[in-house]
Amino acid sequence: MSTVIKKYKNGLTLAVTNMQGFDSVAFNIFVKTGSVNEVEGNYGISHFIEHMLFKGTKKRNAYEIAKQLESLGANVNAYTDREETTYFFKSTLENLEPCVEILSDMFFNSVFDSKEMAREKKVVCEEISMYNDDAYSKSELLVNSVFYAGTKYANDVAGSKQSVKSITRKKILDYMQNFYTPQNTIISFSGNITLEKAEKLFEQYFLSQYHLTLKDEVELLSKINAKNQKPIIKHQTIKKFKDNEQSHICISYKSCSQYDKIKYPLVIMNNALGRGMSSKLFQRIREQLGLVYSISSSVYCNVAGGDLTIHFATTTKNVPLALKSIKAEIDLLIKNGLTETEFLDAKNNYISSVKLAWESTSSMNTKICQNIKNHGKEITKQDILDMIDEVTLTDVNNAIKYVFDNNDYCISYVGQNTKLNLLKKYNS
Repeated sequence: MSTVIKKYKNGLTLAVTNMQGFDSVAFNIFVKTGSVNEVEGNYGISHFIEHMLFKGTKKRNAYEIAKQLESLGANVNAYTDREETTYFFKSTLENLEPCVEILSDMFFNSVFDSKEMAREKKVVCEEISMYNDDAYSKSELLVNSVFYAGTKYANDVAGSKQSVKSITRKKILDYMQNFYTPQNTIISFSGNITLEKAEKLFEQYFLSQYHLTLKDEVELLSKINAKNQKPIIKHQTIKKFKDNEQSHICISYKSCSQYDKIKYPLVIMNNALGRGMSSKLFQRIREQLGLVYSISSSVYCNVAGGDLTIHFATTTKNVPLALKSIKAEIDLLIKNGLTETEFLDAKNNYISSVKLAWESTSSMNTKICQNIKNHGKEITKQDILDMIDEVTLTDVNNAIKYVFDNNDYCISYVGQNTKLNLLKKYNS
């Protein structure tokens, strides 16, 4: 299995990975822009454009797009994140070209009809309401807002209802002219496809569609000033009343950027702390104390910094004990570090997850695009496995101190008792 990456004179990038033994082909249009590229007055526009590209072109209406893709048996979707927007599908080789043609049509020929925009604004507002109603999602949105305060990472990817309603067709076209550029776009294929076949489709449906010479300054608009986006973490809490039986709580600590060497030790440490049923938090807070149904921790690394977030839900009366017990578990982790066995188990878990990710054409495709975005080149499976293999127990125990020993964190709370002093309960 090998990946060929080609960058063309206009800045457009093609990545092709031939994966023998697969019947499927995964295809991505990966655009290096997301909510961090938005300014006041167009928050949520990246996400709204993602929706609108499915709502009609010069030769297909929204129903025809959906019907034709489904009739081809393609698994089609899209997502918007803080630093990227991706349109993707997975199909068989014989149905690949018509699917590529449809996505090319969506990408270059969407009309942004006023009636469709009005309808889709209602849909996105409903989506925002759905996440605001969901205590799990709301607690994550809230902790992000304080953890990344002062940076573009604090903004909700979907924007607000007010900002979505203010999006105009002109704003969309201006945004796309600035960010949906060849320099910002990666077209990738992974699976049952040859380089020759991929190049033919790429040149016919994408390379040939860019007719204008772009100004040099356009590419600069897509750059994220990492120095200005690094979170300055303070002890902050944010609360929202919701009349649920359970309270949802997130505790966010600093992690690191995509480029920090401590990233791999940190992920291994997180596997031991809160990823899976054998993790320290799950065993202590759920299995031994019975305070929660679920508790987990996750690591997010962006180009500027990142967070390690613990998320749990419990009945309101159990919140103080749960906070106190989590803090005690972290204090023990700082004091004792991981044992050799815990380290090896967590490291093996990470190695297995990397290997399994490369078994999926879709996952493989996305990882290649993200590595090109972040590093300007392919980071192979073996590259990652080699970097994980180099991690020592000392490295992981240093990562524990890096994350937790400075005692910098933010806490969000969604539940009935907004009078709780979360910082006091966490440190009691």
